[in-house]
Amino acid sequence: MTPRGLTPAPAVVAVVVGVAAVVGVGFANPVPTPPITTDTLGPDSGEAVPDYLDRARDSVASVDGPVWALVSFTKALTVDEVITSTSSVQVPGAEVSGVRVSRVMFRVPIERVQTPLMSVPVPDNAEAVRRSPGVAATRLVSLGGDTDRQQQVALASAKQLSAGCACAVGVLVRATPEGLEAIEHDSNVRAVEALPSDASPWLAAVRPLLPEYVDVVAPGPDDGPVP
Repeated sequence: MTPRGLTPAPAVVAVVVGVAAVVGVGFANPVPTPPITTDTLGPDSGEAVPDYLDRARDSVASVDGPVWALVSFTKALTVDEVITSTSSVQVPGAEVSGVRVSRVMFRVPIERVQTPLMSVPVPDNAEAVRRSPGVAATRLVSLGGDTDRQQQVALASAKQLSAGCACAVGVLVRATPEGLEAIEHDSNVRAVEALPSDASPWLAAVRPLLPEYVDVVAPGPDDGPVP
């Protein structure tokens, strides 16, 4: 503390001015809140399937406005079946509009073979959804694999996707609460899980509930022949 009647040293004045300037800049330009990057959509590894289904239903029940949500199917679907299940949903007395598919997830089913999950972003139109299997096939071929078996699996999966297989296992949608509730009642839909309204799907980990997960979420065998 400087005694009364004495002039502070120039160095002290400079430090005080510098600190004040930094504080002022901080108030004028507050640091933005970092985005939430810990959200997930889909079951956890090792989670009991009934527990996940309950958790997904609870997430939809708490929605009070348009949100992003993961839709997992009862079986692998063709893209035309995906379009039907998500764009023509019904509620009593009216058709629900405004369900926007933004990502289609593919996994080619091959008995006793672990195949890769491919997620393809799509614009807001049905034709883009119909083209998405070809996009997934092209990416699989370009990615290949680290081992001969992985490369064979990638090529076999790409071939089936290019042929229009029933290989869609989930989609990411943006929908109203009424739209999500209607999608839940579609016969091809197994689960709908909503993100919190302040969460971003682009920062969340997304993994659908695969049709082969019956009791527990766990990978199956990977000892079958690759066609």
